[in-house]
Amino acid sequence: MSLSGAFSNIPPVVANYTAKGEHGKLGDIDCYFTGKKGSKRGIFVNYDAFRYHPNVFQICDILGSLGFYVLVPDLFRGKPQTIDDLENSKVMEEFMGNCGSWKASKAYYIHGIEYLRNSGATSVGILGFCWGGKVALTGLQELDGLVGGAIVHPAMVTSDDFGKVKTPLLAMPFNDKDMEMFKRGFAELKTKPFGAQCRLESYVDVIYGFCGPRGDWTDPTIAKRVNDAIQLLATFFNDIMPN
Repeated sequence: MSLSGAFSNIPPVVANYTAKGEHGKLGDIDCYFTGKKGSKRGIFVNYDAFRYHPNVFQICDILGSLGFYVLVPDLFRGKPQTIDDLENSKVMEEFMGNCGSWKASKAYYIHGIEYLRNSGATSVGILGFCWGGKVALTGLQELDGLVGGAIVHPAMVTSDDFGKVKTPLLAMPFNDKDMEMFKRGFAELKTKPFGAQCRLESYVDVIYGFCGPRGDWTDPTIAKRVNDAIQLLATFFNDIMPN
């Protein structure tokens, strides 16, 4: 379905935002829920290394307003990384080997996806930002039953990450130097049965993390690119999920 036919009234993002969803528990983990519970279309969201932020909530709320039921678990259990952490190679190596690893996240993915299905979702996709994009990409390789996934300014992706992906993928890399690697990966994805549903869109004119906490949405250029990204996300998930 075309964007104009499905989502012609997506609201523009605002710089000062109050989240519209609800905080609650899923087992022993805090979560953010938004959209209509009972929707047939569910999205599991892996935030970036800075954890919860109004920018991430706003994107999720917009997707929720378009008919998706969105779940954002607090995978870090209240302990985000900091800018200093991201610039410390030793800290990041430890992070990726522990709480930032797929091994640490896998059970939460399984539990969250099961929750969305038990809540009425017959189609479930995943969405990851930055570090969460890397973890979500691993989920698309390892988990069965997903209809697809999207990764927004993903970090630490390598050329080896594409071959085992089992579903349609939307990728939004931000860096020119990574585009050749993504193009090679997508050339491989295009040979798969779902290849026609995969999409690669670069965002090289804005800062890394523009859709997350690093994004200054008072800047009209960044806000416009965020709006573009949301439209792509909405269209992609709409196209891969039956109503």
